[in-house]
Amino acid sequence: MSPFTPALRLHDRYVLRERIGLGGMSEVWRADDEVLHRPVAVKALAGQLAADPQLRAVIQREARAAARLTHPHVTQVYDYGEATLDSGVVVPYLVMELVEGQTLADRLVGGPLAWPDAVRTAGQVAGALAAAHRIGVVHRDIKPANVMLTETGAKVLDFGIAAPAGPHPVTRQTGALLMGTPAYFAPERLDPGPANPAGDVYALGVLLYRSLTGRAPLPVRSWDDVVDVRRDRPPVPPPRVPGLPPEITDLVLACLAVDPARRPAAARLADRLGAGRPVDPPTAILPTVAPVAHPPTLVERSPAAAYRPAPPARSVAPPRPAVSSNRLFGLLVAGAVVLLLAVVGSLVRGDGSGTPPAAAPTTGPTTGAAEPPAPKPSRAAPPSTAPEPVTLRQLGDRFDELLDRAEAIGLIDPKTADDLRKKAAELDRGKARDRGKRVEDLREKIEDAAEDDKIDPITAAALRRLIDGYERLRGGADEG
Repeated sequence: MSPFTPALRLHDRYVLRERIGLGGMSEVWRADDEVLHRPVAVKALAGQLAADPQLRAVIQREARAAARLTHPHVTQVYDYGEATLDSGVVVPYLVMELVEGQTLADRLVGGPLAWPDAVRTAGQVAGALAAAHRIGVVHRDIKPANVMLTETGAKVLDFGIAAPAGPHPVTRQTGALLMGTPAYFAPERLDPGPANPAGDVYALGVLLYRSLTGRAPLPVRSWDDVVDVRRDRPPVPPPRVPGLPPEITDLVLACLAVDPARRPAAARLADRLGAGRPVDPPTAILPTVAPVAHPPTLVERSPAAAYRPAPPARSVAPPRPAVSSNRLFGLLVAGAVVLLLAVVGSLVRGDGSGTPPAAAPTTGPTTGAAEPPAPKPSRAAPPSTAPEPVTLRQLGDRFDELLDRAEAIGLIDPKTADDLRKKAAELDRGKARDRGKRVEDLREKIEDAAEDDKIDPITAAALRRLIDGYERLRGGADEG
């Protein structure tokens, strides 16, 4: 039986209207905040759990931690309180942001998501988890039912109430007290001890796998199945989805590694999958800050990204002329390209002469306004004073440096960069007569990566020029 009823007033401020959710541990009510005049969600412990003082203490502690989280993909916690009912029972409750939308679990009833949507949603959840992990908060129950799909992206629910306390299921084989959902439960959580962020990453891997394929990666339905997974370490079949980039497949499988040390951090996942940015931030209230340039995500680099619908245009004109988001993105991309060209200019000699190249003026997008004076050379990419490489080893070092710079600004896939480094390191190994074949293999590797959009065209062209320089040096060495 619910401890709450419609029209109940909590803390002389929150008036309950209707119950909108009911789970094993909690129930959620739509309510009105009569102080700030806004709708809110009130989440309270359900049934007899409210009478457990230890559980109330844990909920309060978790609420304080969750209230520190401010992230566009986290449901915000506004307040915590304890209501003393007529029966004398004290019921702890959280006052939270009221999120309108559909849970991912309800959406998946109709089948899997298109892979760009699944990856984008998982990236947003990863961003929320990364923000939580930075302040020492672990969710412990990431699953589709705790992800709300809204007009502005995914919202992670239940930060601050999924706490390991009170009565929990006990496995027959280990006697461990457990809490969560078996299919999303990381095997190492069978051990006693504090929750680990890697457990959230495992659950996110299961969530992404199911969003892509419509099914869980492993047939785990009970706590004893979790024990079996830990003992037997069954292989996870790769998700078979048409058009899914292999990098995403690798990330999903890495999240599902039985060894938590082999899983990527949530922050790394957010960067690779695309954490998503807030839609139309309230610039009329907050100061406008220029967005930071981010490397393109795997979704943004995919051909499928060209078919994403554009966000609706706002009808309210800005108070002063401003650069549009598309124009700003273009400027950021142009800046990244200019940076890479500066790097290439310092690593590659295109004229084949023995003198340093003369500085060339840098051009960029014009705005119609008078051009400002040329800035001083950036410390991040100074004019090259390094001599022309005279040995094959020096030129190989330039090849690696160019890969490192391109990878740092997101212009090449990390796995592709590693493969090219290995191929380049093999050029001078083995018999000299076989070097020509190894050079051609490296060229083909670069061409294949460019065709698969795993490397940006400018980076590919720069690497080809370095290979040309390698062949010139090799020819000179052979003649000598």
